Amino acid sequence: MTWLNFDLFKFEGQMFQDSLNHRVRDAYLAAHSVLEQTHNEATEKLYFGFTEDVDGDQRALTAEVIGYEEIHWLEQREALAAMAIALLASLNKSFLDAQKRMLDKRHPSNKSYKSEHLFRQIEEYDDRFKIDLTTVEGFATVREIELARHCCLHNQGSPTKHYETQTAQRLLDTNGIINLTPEQLDSIIRELSQFGKSLTARMSQVWKNTSQDSTAGTNVAT
Repeated sequence: MTWLNFDLFKFEGQMFQDSLNHRVRDAYLAAHSVLEQTHNEATEKLYFGFTEDVDGDQRALTAEVIGYEEIHWLEQREALAAMAIALLASLNKSFLDAQKRMLDKRHPSNKSYKSEHLFRQIEEYDDRFKIDLTTVEGFATVREIELARHCCLHNQGSPTKHYETQTAQRLLDTNGIINLTPEQLDSIIRELSQFGKSLTARMSQVWKNTSQDSTAGTNVAT
């Protein structure tokens, strides 16, 4: 009897939220913590040798090495951010694809959608389910992650024109490069989780409406 009220859409939505937290957040925070500790220990040693009795040349060399260490730490954070963003984008796509598959029989795809990536999803959801993805709460974050992923993988982290014009540009660091802090990641995951909840509610309603129409048609025929 329990399975009669089981909502597979909401179940997939919960799996999506779990993946955001366990596959992305936990892994990112663990890696960030290790890299940050290594950076702090390295700079502490350098500053320890940065004493007043050191001659000018040695002080200049130490200052230069400290600068290199800071650049290295920044590059590590940018690389870690790129990996996290790429995984977030992948999970978003998998979630959107999974939601569609559950309505393949009731709302089959009757044509080929030629747009790219997220734009194809927008077109297909509107065509098959009459759902405007751009109005679903949290979609702006989905779009920013997708465009940020493209920046990281194809533009060395520099923002593209699409990222600059279609997002709030929240992921740019002080150097104008796509980056991510632990606090930003937590905020993004909350927003993506809300997107998942909002979309599953709409998709579940589409399924229910289709079921009711099918039942009504059967009763009329009878």
